[in-house]
Amino acid sequence: MAAMKPSSLERALEALETMERGKPYGLRPEDPKRRLADELARLARELRIRPLIIGGMAANHHGYLRFTGDVDLLLSKDDAVLLLRKLKSELGWKRFHEGFKNTVLDIGVDLCVEGGKTSPAWSERFPRPSELGQLRVRPLPVPTLPDLIALKAMSGRSRDDTDVIELLKLHRRRIATLLKGARARLKTDEAKRHLDAVVARAREEIAQGR
Repeated sequence: MAAMKPSSLERALEALETMERGKPYGLRPEDPKRRLADELARLARELRIRPLIIGGMAANHHGYLRFTGDVDLLLSKDDAVLLLRKLKSELGWKRFHEGFKNTVLDIGVDLCVEGGKTSPAWSERFPRPSELGQLRVRPLPVPTLPDLIALKAMSGRSRDDTDVIELLKLHRRRIATLLKGARARLKTDEAKRHLDAVVARAREEIAQGR
């Protein structure tokens, strides 16, 4: 009889057991996503590219520990071409959704490319990784907190709004500074208005003791 694959809930609970504040991306070395970050860093050195880890793993690194099922990378256009070419020919990788999946670790990698739209309905576009402030995390860097908040505000997704709210609650003494830095990164009024609304929600939850 074939072994049953674990459910999404079971995988999420297992992943939470390998999370720990103070570790890179809030993950212990044995976590599959951390192991995949090590592999991506190896490929980055080989290709001489400079990807940036964004998304849930970056939020974890800034203190908000929550489950994320994949690794999100931000790349320049030139670096994306090199990495795409490499993953197409590399054993243990296959195309998957907006990027690739490592079939050994069973973890996907979403590729966010400079100039690509951050949301189908919005005009914001992903910046070059080199334009963002970065924390020198090993094996791969993450954005500074203001720039991570800006990236999440650009998406307009409820999951990213929740991340921003929880990050602001964790760093509540810095809200004004974080808002100023994130707004400066946004190009469109719609994204700035959206961020202002999310920040207002965070302040309301703080006032309510949530």
